[in-house]
Amino acid sequence: MDERSRVLMATVLGAVAGGVYGWLYMTEQGKRVRDQIEPKLDDFMRELTNVRGTVEKARTAANEGWRSLGEVTGGAARRSA
Repeated sequence: MDERSRVLMATVLGAVAGGVYGWLYMTEQGKRVRDQIEPKLDDFMRELTNVRGTVEKARTAANEGWRSLGEVTGGAARRSA
């Protein structure tokens, strides 16, 4: 993709984003849509936080497993990551 195409794409995306933002925050219909979307976004962010915590717990458990395996095998088992 050449420089002109990137500039054109950025301009178009900026215009679309600005139009959506303006519609959401400057019209009554946009306010109604925001009122419907915001609770769902809050729920999504809460779930994302829960998933992040679960992933961290799984990572900790995996690291502990590798450490224990290394102790049992006398350090012969190496993590290949």
